Order: sequence, then structure tokens, then C-alpha cells
Amino acid sequence: MRLIGARHRAGRVTLLLLILGLTAPMALSAAAAVSIPVLNVDIWPEHDDPRVLVIYRGELSSDAPLPYTLSFEIPASGQVNAAAYRATDGSLISAQYEYRQDGSRLWVTFTIPERGFQFEYYADLIARRPQRAFTVGVVFPLPVGVMRVSVEQPMRSSAFTVTPAAGGTTQTTLGFTHHLYTVTGWPAGRVWTVRATYRKADENPSIPRVVRPPQPAGGSPAPFGARATPLWVWAAIAAAALGVASIGAFLVLQRRERSGRAPAVAAAQGTSKRDRRPDASPPVHCTNCGHRARPGDRFCGRCGQPLRGA
Repeated sequence: MRLIGARHRAGRVTLLLLILGLTAPMALSAAAAVSIPVLNVDIWPEHDDPRVLVIYRGELSSDAPLPYTLSFEIPASGQVNAAAYRATDGSLISAQYEYRQDGSRLWVTFTIPERGFQFEYYADLIARRPQRAFTVGVVFPLPVGVMRVSVEQPMRSSAFTVTPAAGGTTQTTLGFTHHLYTVTGWPAGRVWTVRATYRKADENPSIPRVVRPPQPAGGSPAPFGARATPLWVWAAIAAAALGVASIGAFLVLQRRERSGRAPAVAAAQGTSKRDRRPDASPPVHCTNCGHRARPGDRFCGRCGQPLRGA
């Protein structure tokens, strides 16, 4: 009986180990299933800003559960320029994002309802001047199949060098030189670092900056890359509104002034008409006897002499 019980217990232990052996790889596989087949990373120093612009563009693997939350580690000096997902029609839609401080590290988190995403941030990483240098650490929270990195050389710069050495270069339609890297099988959370040095005499970015609107507080998400209304347009509208209000106020005051002046003018005119009575005729005296005649007399009432002017 003891032998049968021991064998029974051994069988149960063997069965349990077999179940664990089969399910543990499946659980680990499910937990690590989400990945990025291809991740594109652009590093653009002094592109449209004195800082370095870093852009991540990629797509979650087909087995990623949606919606999915992404979390990016950025430098302490980092400032998010855009967090977006790619809609089914191919357009990029801005997503709400949050900052989270973890010691000296800064994390940016946002949730995407589709597999495609784009994340951009600026960071003050350039040591100056005129000899300049910067170092950027590329890190992603998921394993990456192929990571393609492009480092842009600023306009009007010289002696541009990158470490490690790039695998090649390409020219863009705008005249930029991009230094290219391809990294395969990159693990989640591991930092890939590139350093660049160059000389540049002026302080101006390569191209003017296009400012995107602030993230919406609620409601429908804003289209990624939509243009904000220029400040001068709002200033012109305000000036026009102020001008119209001033003209309206002036007209109202004039109307009130005229309406208040009319009764006074009428009263003054009436007074002057009343005062305009014909002057009384001067008294007539008889030239013969000096007697004062009454109005309407044609002959002197005393001596009968004809009166002059009668």
C-alpha cells in the first residue's frame, strides 16, 4: 500500500511538472509576443529648433492587443512635440499623453487604438559653440526586429562625424545629408547610442519651425500636423473688431449729440422769431405847433397842419 501511494504521488508530481513545462513557455511567449517588426528613428539636430528632434515611427506586431499603451523614456530636458497613432485611412491622429518622473528619468505614456504610431520629442543635448557635439540614446520598450536610424547633418555645418560610423548616407530632396544605420534583433529596453560632432557658425536652425496646435483637452482628437492659426491673424481680427466698435461708439455719440442739440436750436429759433417784432414807429410831431400826433393821424390835432410822414 505504501508503494502504491508513493507511486501515485510521484505520478501526480510528474504530471504537474509536465503541465508547468508545457504552459510556462506559452505564458512567456504570450507575455513577450508584442514587438515592433520595423522601427524607424530620425535624429535631427538643429532641424527647425536649436535642440535635437528625435522621431520614432513604427507599427506594433499583428498580435498586439488594442488599444495598446506605449511608454517612452526621454531625457530630463525633453519636451514632447507629438504623440500620435495612424488611422485606418493612413492619417496621423494626435493622442493624449502623460509625463511621469522616475528619479532622473522622464517617461511619456500614451495609448493608441491602432497599430501604427509616431512619437516626437525635442531635447537640449547640443554642446556649443562653434564646435558642437551631442549624444542621443535610442531606447524602445518592446523588442525590435529591424531598427533603422537616420542622423541628419544640419544645414551650413561642416566636419560632421558620427560614432559609431554610419553604414551609408543619403541626400534628401531638401538638400540634407542623412547618415544611416541598420540594427537587427534589438532587445526591449536596451539603449543604442550615437554621438555626433560638427562645426556651425550661425545659431539659426536649418529650416523654419512649423508649430502644431496644443493637444485637445477632450472630445475628438485633433489631426496630427494641423496648423495653428497664426498670431497675426488673431491680432488683425482683434484690431478690426476694435475699429468697428470705435466707429459704432462715435456714431452713437454723434446721434445723441444731434438729438440733444435739436430742441435747443428749435428753442433758440423760436425765441428769436418771437423777438423779431417790427420796430415801433418814432413819434410824429407837428412842424407848425410841435404837438405830438397820435399814431394814424394825418393832420395835427391842435392846429390842423398836415403832418409829415403821415
